[in-house]
Amino acid sequence: MPIRSVLLGENTRFDFRTSIREGSLRAAILPVAATEQHNEHLAMHHDSRSTELLTARAARALFPRVVVCPVVTVGVSGHWMDHPGTLSLSAGNFNAVVFDILSSLRSAGLAKVLIVNGHGGNRRPIEAALGEWRSGLGIQIEFCSYWEAYSPAFIRANTATGEVPGHAAEFETSFALAEFPESVHLTSAPYPESELRITDPPRAIDDRRFFEGARHATAEKGRLYVEHAVAYLTERLRRLLETDA
Repeated sequence: MPIRSVLLGENTRFDFRTSIREGSLRAAILPVAATEQHNEHLAMHHDSRSTELLTARAARALFPRVVVCPVVTVGVSGHWMDHPGTLSLSAGNFNAVVFDILSSLRSAGLAKVLIVNGHGGNRRPIEAALGEWRSGLGIQIEFCSYWEAYSPAFIRANTATGEVPGHAAEFETSFALAEFPESVHLTSAPYPESELRITDPPRAIDDRRFFEGARHATAEKGRLYVEHAVAYLTERLRRLLETDA
């Protein structure tokens, strides 16, 4: 009996146990993201929501062989603490959370996991720990950030600013316009330079530039970005399913 949903939390323990025993469920996706500032116009759950959407669609393309874990919704975001509302874990605590989830999946009988990242601050801590996790848990663990889907040629052809992922700029704002437009508030969000206290001068420059870049965002671009990322993640999962440790 296969799982009833690609989202782990929507299954019963019977669904999960039976699908593992019968061999239909063979891999898991662990989405990791953030809850952090996304400039003046984009909701702070953007990374978590976008990563869940992409991973769920990729898993559905391979149903019922892949299940998607709940998103780790707080990441390593200390560099954004000038902006109230941002939540952050230390790199050590973040990695401890990820490791414990991986350990839980191994205990459940899953020996193949793709960690899919939706926040730039998470990349280095995970990459530094991957070797230790693989040897310590004895399972196949792969890692990617979903924007690895986009080649330089794709970015040149399909963006006005040439920046992917940027931060709440053209790329992420286009994604949100396509999939959750209620999270985009460009028309009601002027850029209040006098109210901002960004302590790092280069980040202050980027912050304004990303806001202006968001003006190039369209839902049409966003649909293309989503389709391309889902295809990339589906292929990564297919290779993981077909490859032995």
